[in-house]
Amino acid sequence: MSEVIKLRRFWETVSIVHNDMGYQILLDKRPVKLPKKTELFVQNHVLAEKIAEEWGKAGAKKGDTFSFDDLPMTQITGTMIEKVAPDRQIYIQALLPYVNGDLLCYHAETPKKLIVQQQEKWIPLIKWIEDKFQIKLKIQPGIMPINQQPEVINIFERYLLQLDDAELTFFAITIPLLGSMILTIALKEGKINTQQAFKYAYLDETIQAEIWGKDTEQQERLKKINADLIDSFEFLKISKN
Repeated sequence: MSEVIKLRRFWETVSIVHNDMGYQILLDKRPVKLPKKTELFVQNHVLAEKIAEEWGKAGAKKGDTFSFDDLPMTQITGTMIEKVAPDRQIYIQALLPYVNGDLLCYHAETPKKLIVQQQEKWIPLIKWIEDKFQIKLKIQPGIMPINQQPEVINIFERYLLQLDDAELTFFAITIPLLGSMILTIALKEGKINTQQAFKYAYLDETIQAEIWGKDTEQQERLKKINADLIDSFEFLKISKN
């Protein structure tokens, strides 16, 4: 596992100010800056409060240490401002391969319990997405690559194009976490919740752990993925307020 970088808290107070640029978070009257030195402004007061709360708790008091893991809303907002918003098309093109590689289109051949679980959990969502977009997806057992019809890929591309910056940021974070465009759309559209999305994406790992026992390192990895998923969805919900 990669080493967590520790930073030292240099501020005592956190405040929010509002001006023509939006809501800004100040640390002892110094503006929070993003990795590319952009001053952090948000248009959503609820998001500003959430970010300010993170900085208020980070390290607890001046001189204490904290890590970037303590600032999930700040990190996601920074990703939106400095990465996704300026390069939307790059991110959309990077996500489109998940249409061909969508986890839900590749079904297990063994063990039987996993096959049954995939049928019960995945097939209803596949049918839902097919009805939503009026498409037919290719589904197969095994891991040989699938090439969906070009029109299917075009439909998903049009869907991504109509997302706003916050929604596209959610997709850019969540699709790789779940390995599935279908699960991510279902989560955004309220068809499933974060607990279901995580469970459905990691059926294989869960059942293998039941058969062979839990691997500590893998469990820590899954715990981090689940936490990142929850943070990503919270960002999406807050951005809609």
